[in-house]
Amino acid sequence: MIEIKLEDGRTIQIKPMDKSFIIPGGQGRCPINCDMRVAGEMAPTVKFRTLTEKMIECYGTNTILAMDKDLVVGFVSFFPEWVARYDMCSDEQIDEAMKHLDDIDYPPVQAKPVLHVNCLVVKEKYRGSHLSVHLLEYLKEWARSRGWRKIVAFGCVFSGRAQYQWLISPKPPKPIWEKAGFFPGEDFRIARGGSTYKLAEKNREWYRTYQLPDYVPRDVDPDDPDWYEIFKDYTMICPL
Repeated sequence: MIEIKLEDGRTIQIKPMDKSFIIPGGQGRCPINCDMRVAGEMAPTVKFRTLTEKMIECYGTNTILAMDKDLVVGFVSFFPEWVARYDMCSDEQIDEAMKHLDDIDYPPVQAKPVLHVNCLVVKEKYRGSHLSVHLLEYLKEWARSRGWRKIVAFGCVFSGRAQYQWLISPKPPKPIWEKAGFFPGEDFRIARGGSTYKLAEKNREWYRTYQLPDYVPRDVDPDDPDWYEIFKDYTMICPL
């Protein structure tokens, strides 16, 4: 656990999540839109708790928390590359991950010691204090001390220009990753099939048609002449 002093005098603790407090995932909750507190009214769903406790038992944790006293003000969650990804706000992903609990206990024989970032979150009032970078730096040290050799994260360039920056998903702007020692690398999704152009088109169409919440401004023009640079995918990598 480390403590970060903010300019306004507040002290933020950054530490691994353990079984004494598991963020209240499930039921479609967005971590930005609700107060997640230790001993608060919200609790994780049974399935989310089951998955998360299994990850903690096997790997030590799957989330690094930033805490302002009892309030979760940010976190970075992650998973080994052989484990099914599940977002705390997606019951569909949680249900699917429950079908693969054995993958947590029994990694493949040829499993690579690689972690994938699942979600990087900083509440709006706490942005501008480099908490995202502090979370990633802590994750790097935690992972290195436990024998992991690489951290991989995916992103989308348009997040850097959008007011609705993807600090509530796995897609924060590149500068955050770069400040934490990550660098652009091979796009693993492209390696699995498809082209950069096609993926960019897919991202643009998603942004054009997706029903964003009322509080999310659409400040990126999907018909911008530079739309490809705005919507193309990238991968950020940090060897440990």
